[in-house]
Amino acid sequence: MTAIDSLVSAFESGRLTRRQLVQGLAALVGATSASEAAAQAPPIPALSLNHVSLAVADPEASKQFFQKTFGMPVASTQGTGINLALGTSFLGLYKLPNPGRVDHVCLGVDNYDVNAMATKLEAQGIKATIRKDKPEVYFTDPDGIRFQLENKDYRG
Repeated sequence: MTAIDSLVSAFESGRLTRRQLVQGLAALVGATSASEAAAQAPPIPALSLNHVSLAVADPEASKQFFQKTFGMPVASTQGTGINLALGTSFLGLYKLPNPGRVDHVCLGVDNYDVNAMATKLEAQGIKATIRKDKPEVYFTDPDGIRFQLENKDYRG
């Protein structure tokens, strides 16, 4: 006999009120939804918005703008770029073609392994690209927005 059958039987025999029957059925539905959600955990749980990198004409001028306006200190520098600290995240300012746009958004994950992340993306039907010069994996969303995955503690 299923849990639903037991509840209905108890209601029909007068051992449960209608309110108790509805509460019991709701509890069963909630338990099923929770177990289904656990069984369908995402392959790569994103934990944070690690950083956003902007294509800018002049990283130094952009740095001065953000520092003057928001007081964001330099977290690190990388090639043509400057990464400004923003709480536990950062804002990347990079001299790239076509300034005035978002170059990419980075999601922070636990247990980051570039090859494992690429494999999990590919298993979802998402084309993953690993940089040749650094262990970074990139992909695009359905609208063509470029994303990067990185360890949640990565700071540039």
